[in-house]
Order: sequence, then C-alpha cells, then structure tokens
Amino acid sequence: QHYFIQSNLSSPAPYGKFSKTGGVFCTLKIDSSIAWFLQECPAFFIPFHNLCVRWTSLSWVSFLALVMFCSHYFNRSFIYPLSIKTSRKAPLETCISAFLFCTFNGWLQSKSIITYNDYNRVTYLSFMGVILFLIGMYINIASDYHLNDLAKQRVGNQYLLPHRGMFKYVSAANYFGEILEWIGFMLFIQTLAAAWFCFFTSIFLGQRGYQTHRFYKEKIADYPKFRSSIIPFTGF
Repeated sequence: QHYFIQSNLSSPAPYGKFSKTGGVFCTLKIDSSIAWFLQECPAFFIPFHNLCVRWTSLSWVSFLALVMFCSHYFNRSFIYPLSIKTSRKAPLETCISAFLFCTFNGWLQSKSIITYNDYNRVTYLSFMGVILFLIGMYINIASDYHLNDLAKQRVGNQYLLPHRGMFKYVSAANYFGEILEWIGFMLFIQTLAAAWFCFFTSIFLGQRGYQTHRFYKEKIADYPKFRSSIIPFTGF
C-alpha cells in the first residue's frame, strides 16, 4: 500500500501538463477534445441507456442517482471538450486506458444502482450527499472554465496563476470539486461500488493535485505559500 501511494505521488498520469514524450503509444496522439469525448462517453451512455429503458420501474433514489452520474459525464463528454483551448494533444495510450475504465465503471455503477432499486429512503446522509454533489460539480466546472480562460492568455510556456474561486485556497480546485462530487454521490446512494469509485478517484486526483501543486510552485514565481495542493487549509 505504501509503495502504491508513493509511486502514484511520484508518477502522475501522462496527460495534460504531465504528458510523456517517450514510448510507442506516447508518440501516438489525438486531438484533446476528441480524446476527452471518446474516453468519457461510455460512462454517460451506459447509465443513460439504463435510465431510458428502466425509468418507469426505478425508485426515485435510483433514478436520481443515475441522473447525478449522467450529469457529470454529460459535462465531461460533450460540454468540457468543446471548451478546451490548447494545441497540446492527448496520448492514445491514456485515452484507451480511460475509455476502458469509464466503460467498466459506467457498467458497475449502473448495475449497482439498479440492484439497490428496491427501496426509497430519505436520510440526512442522502440529503447531504445531493448538496455536496451539487457544490462539488459547481466547483469542478467553474474551476475548469477558469483554467481554460488562463490557457487562452498563455504566451509560449508561461503558466499563469489561477486565482478565482477555490483556487484561492488550493492549487487543484477542479480536482477538489470532483472529489466532493463523488463523496456526495457515495453518501447518497450508499453502495460498495460508489464507495470504491470515491476512494479510487480521491487517490488518483489527490496524487495529481499534489503533482500540480509542485508543478505550479516550480513554474510560477512567488506562488502563494499558504495554498494547499487539493484539501483547503491542510497543507496537502
């Protein structure tokens, strides 16, 4: 476990600012907007299909859970790719890996939600989960748009300081928002599949947020010392 965490902290996933140049698959690249659509869309289409086919037999809990999941991946598949303003291409290897993961996770979450379709319950945790999911989604989308605005202003390899919203407190506000989303999703639906996905996402985005924090500190002079990497006011 210690080795897994240490290796992830030292070697972020090879896309975006951390793209690699070596290797056969790393030399094969496609347009970033197309890559985002291709790799994320299975996690939208699979639960959306189940939503359309089974909506009359779903409990309101299962129905809302599928809507929450679909809303995130609708943004990731169709809206976010259109907002990307970069000439940097995405490695084919990363796109294929993400496609396979999103396909599996889309099936797993849909299966889990439908399996737990035999109850309707309202608890403080479920209510808190929806609120947390919506707050996280807002932070995630707003942070992504801020980063895209800064990308338009870049000159050469110059990186500009993100400063709006949660970026005042963390270096990876977009990742922080997405982690909040899946914590909220887990609290709402309360399945093992949602808990696994929340844990995986927190580890994956946590290590990437840590690397992003280090990257900004190296690239941007006078980077705010009080800013955490991904969890506000913690130093991490």
